[in-house]
Amino acid sequence: MKKKISLFKSLHLNSKASEEAMSLMYSSFYKILRLNLKKDCYEEIMVFSKEKLPDRGYSHNFSDWAKNFAMTGNIYKDDMEEYLEFIDMKKIKNRFQEAPKQYTVKYRRNIDGIMRWVSLDLIPCQNYSEKNQIVYLYVRDIHDSLSKELNDSHLLQTVSEAITRSYLACVYMDIENNTSRLIYVDEKIRSYLSESNSIQETLNNSIIFFTAQEYQPRMMDFCNLNTLGERLKGKSIITSEYVGTGGHFCRANFIPVGYGDNGDLKSVIYTNRFVDGEIINLRGQLETERVLVECLTTLSGSEDFAEANSKILKNIGEFYDGDRAYTFKIDYEKQTATNEFEWCNTNTRSQKNLLQDIKLSFFSRWLDLFSKKDIVFLSNISEELDGNSIEFNFLNDLEINSIIVTPFYDNENKKVTGFMGVGNPKRNIDTDIVIRSATTYIMEEKLKQTYTEELYRMSYSDMMTKTLNRAAFIRDMKKLAEGNDLNTGILYADVNGLKYTNDNKGHEAGDILIESAVSLLKKYFSRKKDKLYRIGGDEFVVISSDISEKEFQTVVANLKDILKSKWILSCGGAWFQRITDIDQATKDAEKSMYRNKADYYASNGHADRRSMRTEGN
Repeated sequence: MKKKISLFKSLHLNSKASEEAMSLMYSSFYKILRLNLKKDCYEEIMVFSKEKLPDRGYSHNFSDWAKNFAMTGNIYKDDMEEYLEFIDMKKIKNRFQEAPKQYTVKYRRNIDGIMRWVSLDLIPCQNYSEKNQIVYLYVRDIHDSLSKELNDSHLLQTVSEAITRSYLACVYMDIENNTSRLIYVDEKIRSYLSESNSIQETLNNSIIFFTAQEYQPRMMDFCNLNTLGERLKGKSIITSEYVGTGGHFCRANFIPVGYGDNGDLKSVIYTNRFVDGEIINLRGQLETERVLVECLTTLSGSEDFAEANSKILKNIGEFYDGDRAYTFKIDYEKQTATNEFEWCNTNTRSQKNLLQDIKLSFFSRWLDLFSKKDIVFLSNISEELDGNSIEFNFLNDLEINSIIVTPFYDNENKKVTGFMGVGNPKRNIDTDIVIRSATTYIMEEKLKQTYTEELYRMSYSDMMTKTLNRAAFIRDMKKLAEGNDLNTGILYADVNGLKYTNDNKGHEAGDILIESAVSLLKKYFSRKKDKLYRIGGDEFVVISSDISEKEFQTVVANLKDILKSKWILSCGGAWFQRITDIDQATKDAEKSMYRNKADYYASNGHADRRSMRTEGN
């Protein structure tokens, strides 16, 4: 077929094709068309004389012609639906957009009053593209080749050799003559089947003797010859699975191999085989999918990342039936790896405390594999590692004989940030998709968490000074008023001369002045419970939590002493045993600041109108 098609493609380009090639083409094909999918039109390359199309070139719409051809009795009624779906122009375009390759449909059509099987092939041109949507359509007769396969003993012998290794039975059934031929039957069941029996009797015997009772009604329906032809129409195989009397999972198939001139089914091949291995593999796939779904659900449904990690490790550890499952975080500055989370199987002691700040050099071979996005899998360290190596001694001391490890890889920064491992896995060791997927899920969740935290930080941070902003101040003051916090100091500060500096020296000098003020405030309020906020262009507030009145007033006094020699800012503070009124607490600290601001103006020979106005309130 490929040889013929390549020959026909050359004909499209070479008008001097040989008479031999033309003869071959006319004897093998009913029609060959050059379709333009973009314009939904066609050009005749070759058309059988008895169904010659009225015109040549692109003047006809392909979709209209294809549908009219079917509706005028040329397509066998049972094949009509599949044919119309196949030649639907929209679906043709979608197929070639997804994958420009050969597509085929087999159906029965009217040839001189006889329904014969034909094959319609759609093949893209060599330079097929979005702009050049040219496809060749070939319609060829395959009826005789199908009929020939019915009695081709060489074909049956080939089939027999291929199936003896896996099938319980393979039976050729001549439905037209109600006879069967045992191509292959396992010796254990040969005595129960006979070529002399009718086809239906042979099938019924196989069901009675080899099918578990609860599956027999289903198999009787499946093997009903009265409905077989209808069920096989338009299909290359039909299948039914059941449990045999010995408890094995089995699969029975009917494969059509012969049709009469009227399109009716003449013969089939019936096969039956064990599929225990496939069922076991399927169960493994289902368990894999279950574990992956649980991991995803755990991450997406939990607000506690640590708790989610612990649950995922449990899922991974149980899937591989390991002694332990764990995650490690790498610190490149310290050149260490630390066990963050751990799951232990029943009667297995924890090793987490032993696996803190482990030298990164212990994992040098692993890191090399991780950098290539590969995994570490050791089925037996005694056989696969040098007994004197650091890696062997490290694992041996931890009582690890086998291990599977996969990295946490940060694609954005192109580096390994940690790894997940299972020690001494005892099952599912032939699949790494679960542990690989788990690390991917966790990395994606970490990335999402990082972005969320960054957005949260940005919403409460002042970009210029890196201090907290007004929104954070309002949030924290509200918490203080609603909570039970005791002993809180509030400092209100205002940068001196910022407007003058901006107007006369430029905003860059103004920014330097602000940063100097921030540095000074951070120097004096440096405790972990001290928070600095920028609540306006030149206004700052410090909230000192859990501080005595004496300690707070001492810090404020020391700061004011420094400011007398360098008036970068003016400040004032107020201490509260408990804050109940946010506005009043802020005003008390602000009034104190304005008093200090008045001192600043007085020392520079200026009147402070703002402080005068404030004092009068």
